[in-house]
Amino acid sequence: IKNGIDLKIFKPLKSRDQIISKYNLSGKLIILGVANIWDARKGLQDIITLAKNLGKDYSIVIVGSRINNKIKKIKNITIIERTENQEQLAELYSAADIFINPTYEDTLPTTNMEALACGTPVITYNTGGSPELIDDKTGFVVPKGNIEKMSDIIKTFSYYEKQKMTFACRVRAEKYFNKDERFKDY
Repeated sequence: IKNGIDLKIFKPLKSRDQIISKYNLSGKLIILGVANIWDARKGLQDIITLAKNLGKDYSIVIVGSRINNKIKKIKNITIIERTENQEQLAELYSAADIFINPTYEDTLPTTNMEALACGTPVITYNTGGSPELIDDKTGFVVPKGNIEKMSDIIKTFSYYEKQKMTFACRVRAEKYFNKDERFKDY
């Protein structure tokens, strides 16, 4: 039985312009990563390498704590150490063009479910339960540690690709990750 999330909170929102303005992300493809604590296990070093590979036309927004001060100096990474509530997190997921989860260890990442519920496609490593959460209409699975493959997908991705995938992402979340339905399964 998969875990569930609150689909009344995590849903596609019209927050893109607000987020772009608030974090100065105009004119860039927005790549979002979320982790409670960013460390090697969650792929922090891979995000740093990815940021360097992608360059200034891309903005990686990472949400989470314990982020090394050196990362704060990388110009195309925006750090949000804490969100005020789940609604603010849903706004970030909805505003992002694509969600990345370069995790080296995970069971069934809630962040992937939340991104899909907000209509945002996911790129994740082939680790733990991450690949189970998406299909070819809702995201991409790459081999663990293959930053080049992740970078290639992002470079060919566009805002319009997200628009084509948003509906499929939401449908998948409704079908598999509705917390009320999962509670009934238990």
